[in-house]
Amino acid sequence: MRTLATAALIATVAAQPVSPARADDFDPRDVDKQAHLAVSYGLTLTIAVIASHHDVPRWQAVAIAAATTLVLATTKELTDDTGYSWGDQAANAIGTGTAALVVFAFEL
Repeated sequence: MRTLATAALIATVAAQPVSPARADDFDPRDVDKQAHLAVSYGLTLTIAVIASHHDVPRWQAVAIAAATTLVLATTKELTDDTGYSWGDQAANAIGTGTAALVVFAFEL
């Protein structure tokens, strides 16, 4: 069921036309924002699952994963040659929050 839902979400996003967006805009169809969201989601989910498998309580695992991901993402944005982008940071936050919800919803 999760695989089907994930595939449907990917197909829906992939079917949307990609339009160039300014660095500070948040447009979910922008490939850069999708990459920020996906990397933040994957990093948060991976850290949370690994931590929870090492007997860290789920809420602590999610807190550690979210904090680590957001610190890394913010550092990347602050050192980016093109300057800080609130749109990229919003995508990072959405990806991190979504992964946290998945960990709690599916008791990973």
